[in-house]
Amino acid sequence: MLKRTALHLAVAGAIGLGVAACHTSPSGQASGPDSDIGLRLEPTSRTITQGEVVTVKARTENLLGRDADVKWLAPGGSLNVEQNGRIARVRYDQPGTYTVTAQLFVDGREVRRDQTTVRVNAL
Repeated sequence: MLKRTALHLAVAGAIGLGVAACHTSPSGQASGPDSDIGLRLEPTSRTITQGEVVTVKARTENLLGRDADVKWLAPGGSLNVEQNGRIARVRYDQPGTYTVTAQLFVDGREVRRDQTTVRVNAL
């Protein structure tokens, strides 16, 4: 009986360590094996005129040769992606405020997401 209890405690401890290996702290900062990975978006402009194109660069940090992909979302715009997903060019034909989002995937799972807002003025 004592051996079975010790085994259950060992398994529960191992599961607990696995869960604690990657989580978000109360301050909102990521921790665990991916906590040093960074993603930051840099738009050429936050305000454009309808029909113009905004270019957004995805700056990544601390990927250490991992298999990484950037996927983009640009609702309301026409999206072109270049340089292995590191640059997005988005054309907006209607005035309004739009959000461009980049998702950073490492080894097939999303580890970071960043957004920038673009205001499109009428002609």
